Amino acid sequence: MMLDPLPTKLLYVEDDDDLRDIIAEAFMGAGFDVTAVSSAETALEQLRIAHYDMVVTDYNLTGETGAWLLQNASAKGYLEKTAAIVLTSERKPAGVNGYKVLRKPVDFANLLATIGDALGPILPPQPVALPAPPRPAELELVLYVTSTSLESHKAIRNLHRALKPYEKGRVRLTIFDVANGGDEAWYQSLEGDRIIVTPTLVRKKPGPKTWIVGTLAPIDAVEAMLASVLGEQGAD
Repeated sequence: MMLDPLPTKLLYVEDDDDLRDIIAEAFMGAGFDVTAVSSAETALEQLRIAHYDMVVTDYNLTGETGAWLLQNASAKGYLEKTAAIVLTSERKPAGVNGYKVLRKPVDFANLLATIGDALGPILPPQPVALPAPPRPAELELVLYVTSTSLESHKAIRNLHRALKPYEKGRVRLTIFDVANGGDEAWYQSLEGDRIIVTPTLVRKKPGPKTWIVGTLAPIDAVEAMLASVLGEQGAD
C-alpha cells in the first residue's frame, strides 16, 4: 500500500463523536487527508463542494443513513471518481448494493487493505522523500514499515505526531514498505541499516545511526531524539 505524494482525500462519516475522532486520527496516521463529518446530510454537502477519492461511512447515522448518502451522491454525480465503503453491524443493510460493505467491528488493518484494493497502495513500494528543502535537511530519518501491519500504521501516526511541531524542511523522511520490496538501492538500504523487524525508525544523520523499534509509543524517545538535533526551540 502507498502514501501518495499528495495524500488520498478521504471523507469519513460517523455520528459518534469519540469514535469519529479516534478513527479519523488513525486514517490521518495512515497518510490520508481526512475530512470527518457527523451526518449523511453534511457528507453530501462536502461531496458537492469538493472531490474525495474515498468515502467511508457508517450505515446507521443520526438522521439519514449511509445508504441514503451514497444513493443521493451517486444520483447527483458526486461519486463518479470516488470509491465508497459502508461500515455496519446490520446483517442485511438495505440500499447498499454495488458498494463494499464491512461488518463491524472491523480490524483497522483489514479496512486499510480494503481501501487499498479500491484505490491502490497506501504505503510506497519505493522510498518517497519530502520535497527537497531550500537548504540541506538537518535530520534524516528512515522508517521501515510493513503495510499489512497495524503496528506499522501506529508507528507512522506517532512519528508524524512527533514531527508536527517542526518545519518540514528541517527533516528529510523516507518511508520503506518492506512488504512490497524494491530495487537494488532499496535492498542496500535495508541491509545497511540492519533491519530485523518492523516498524523500525533509523536516524541516518547527523552523527551515528540511532534505532527505535516498535510503534514509537510513547513518543518520548522520538521527541528526545528530535530535540537533540533540532533543539527545543525548533517547534513552530
